Amino acid sequence: MEPLLDKIKQNLPDYKPHELNNLLLLSLCILQVGSVNLYKLRGHVGRILGADIQASSGYKRLIRIFDGHAYSRLWLDLLLYGFRLLRLKSDYLLLDGTSWERRGVERHYLTLSILYQGVAIPIYWVDLCRLGISSERERKKIFRRIFKLYDLCGKTLIADREYIGKEWFKYLQNQGLDFIIRLRKNSYRKAINACKGKSWEEMERKVLHSKLPNKALKKRVIIEGLEYNFIVVKNPDPNAKDKVVYLLSTLNAAAVFIAGQYLLRWGIECCFRHLKSNGFQLEEINLKGKARSKLLMAVVVFAYVLSIHEGLKKYKSVRLIRKANGSMVKAESVFRNGWDNLMAKIPTFEHFVQYVVDNINEAASKYRSQIWLRV
Repeated sequence: MEPLLDKIKQNLPDYKPHELNNLLLLSLCILQVGSVNLYKLRGHVGRILGADIQASSGYKRLIRIFDGHAYSRLWLDLLLYGFRLLRLKSDYLLLDGTSWERRGVERHYLTLSILYQGVAIPIYWVDLCRLGISSERERKKIFRRIFKLYDLCGKTLIADREYIGKEWFKYLQNQGLDFIIRLRKNSYRKAINACKGKSWEEMERKVLHSKLPNKALKKRVIIEGLEYNFIVVKNPDPNAKDKVVYLLSTLNAAAVFIAGQYLLRWGIECCFRHLKSNGFQLEEINLKGKARSKLLMAVVVFAYVLSIHEGLKKYKSVRLIRKANGSMVKAESVFRNGWDNLMAKIPTFEHFVQYVVDNINEAASKYRSQIWLRV
């Protein structure tokens, strides 16, 4: 194991071999058990290591990494190490949050992801420690941190209607980000109707009466001195409660194109499902303190990236199934396919470490995956 850990240490030089060993052990525990709850994981440490280790000793080994590095930059270094697996070249960013309450503890993970081959990969997150949505002020503060880590200029941010606000829109433009953001019904209606062209009501009626399932109209509008495109599009889902979707965007493109790109936002919803109920049970997190939780989330993202990397290898060969509406979809997600294949390849901890070394070294030799990172 020492030669393998030495190879990993070449990329993570600030950490001792036993720290890297425990970090990878935690990653494999999460992958094998499908939970982030350390009390659930502790009893599996001995089995994974092939040693007679009591559950209490297993817990001490897992928690040790948080005792030593909750406030270090290990969370970021682990992300960057995992990102070597992926050619993280993408034009789109996805912003959303996921909330839950467990045993009296409220959490809200505001998460920024990059869209990679149709899959959302988290690159930054903050636990707001409450239920509900973020404010404009909070988002701007968080994004100031993000821009210190990542060069995102020229990318397009896609977000739902919880992420609106005139000052927020200005901030994104000043940072060189385009955006496609859904509006609540009647948001900025007065300002939009004051601009030349069809009124809000006329655009809405026209798309509703169209026979086209994805009819979309666009209007150039000015809100507090800044120009945007206002898009009204018929909801492609006939069973949706909202028959019309309203978008605001800085992109100068056809209305139907902008409306189509907004649908990419669904990728982050899938990501949350995989990190939670359909994967690693993030809601079971039992660590106290934002710093510890942030590091654990980084380990979860690392395990998630390993699964995505494996799933994309032969995803084209995954069989198609027909949905009730007649559309054809893959029988399983990239994540589930990759997770299952990964577990079949790594029967022991040593196999897992070897897999990490071989795959990351191979991927890193093919391309530079971190050209958009500032760190």
